Amino acid sequence: MPQMSKVELYAPIRRDHRAGMKMRELERKYNLSWRTVKKAVDSVWPEPRKKLPPRPTALELTFYRPSKTT
Repeated sequence: MPQMSKVELYAPIRRDHRAGMKMRELERKYNLSWRTVKKAVDSVWPEPRKKLPPRPTALELTFYRPSKTT
């Protein structure tokens, strides 16, 4: 199966589910976990991606050491 976005994947899953396919059959057909199939059946749009906190650069890790005040 070619790589596709979640939006493109959710539509055929919902269509097949409305046509009467069981969740287990959908898992096998699309090679997905039961959680992903359940999310696709329950909602029209996938959840937005979570924003990750910015990572420190290599320079910050190497040279920047906060001074310890006691």
